[in-house]
Amino acid sequence: MSARRRAGAGLAAAAAAAVLLLTAACGGKTSAGAGSGSSKSEDKGPLVVASWGSTTTESMRKYLAEPFTKETGIEIKIVDAPGKYAAGVQSQSRAGKIQWDILDAASAPDAYALHAQGLLEPLPADLKQKLSKILVDGAVKDFGYSYSALGYIVGCQEQRVASCPDAQQYFDAKAYPGRRQMIATSPMVNLSLAELANGVAPKDLGTHEINMDRAFAKLKELKPDVKVWWQSSDQSQQTIRNGEVDLGILYSGRIYLLKEQGTPVKPVWKGGLYNPGYMAVVKGSQHKDAAFRFLQWIAEHPEAQAGWASGTRNSVPNPKSFDTMTPQLRESLADWPANREVLANINYDWYVKNLDEVNRRWQEFLRG
Repeated sequence: MSARRRAGAGLAAAAAAAVLLLTAACGGKTSAGAGSGSSKSEDKGPLVVASWGSTTTESMRKYLAEPFTKETGIEIKIVDAPGKYAAGVQSQSRAGKIQWDILDAASAPDAYALHAQGLLEPLPADLKQKLSKILVDGAVKDFGYSYSALGYIVGCQEQRVASCPDAQQYFDAKAYPGRRQMIATSPMVNLSLAELANGVAPKDLGTHEINMDRAFAKLKELKPDVKVWWQSSDQSQQTIRNGEVDLGILYSGRIYLLKEQGTPVKPVWKGGLYNPGYMAVVKGSQHKDAAFRFLQWIAEHPEAQAGWASGTRNSVPNPKSFDTMTPQLRESLADWPANREVLANINYDWYVKNLDEVNRRWQEFLRG
């Protein structure tokens, strides 16, 4: 099987995909025709895209937004909102003033929760079917498609850590000493990692119902060794770079970017978590048709996706994208088969059902 097909198979394991609404001006043409012209009545935006900042925003602008605007005339405005997608959309909805049109790769726990709360636009069935044929098998969800799939994995500063643990060993601070960091904004990630450390088999985690008492107890054991609960991906890199921590649970892409920037950091994929982000349109967007058109454009441009992946080191849903990547880039992505097969899935359905209790107990844990 080719590298592209193997990579595509990996993507299908936990991904999601979306569809776009073609405007009336597209007249039922193919995507190439749809993107090449517009009528005077067509919505020109600007589309407001909430993004993660730093390399994610830079890559969105360079590889996706600017080419799309050049081709269609639809303006894209990008605002940085790292870790604030759910709270931002909820706040805008309560105020009756939707300010964002698109979420740029909303982390799966947030995307599932926002969908359950009715805060994401549903995808038209016909276009959902259309894009299902373009993206990897099984990638389509009702609320968007996976983009920026990553691993929550261990990264160790090699000059300060003698032996780098995998994500399950990470909870054994006696055997693997060092100042640690973990993500503050995703309780489900921490609870899932804790359950793996408690002995839940990685293959079962995707359907496992978290035992919150046990998981929080495991996190409490490790808490004295966690010196930083990071709020943004930039912060997670900076704490490794400046020596504030020795090892941590980071986004896989950020570890590889640290390496490229000269920090001697080692990625350990084993025992980590697979987490897709989702491109989605916010419910109540005033530019819904144009927003879906942008999502379709992204899905149908594998070279643009490959460029975006080179800037972020996060994975993309069009399997043809892997054909244009260097081996070094492919092998740094969460969907590369050797990486994907050692990452566990997260039970997002359980999270949605237990959202309020999980978030309440998580805030109590951080304060305690």
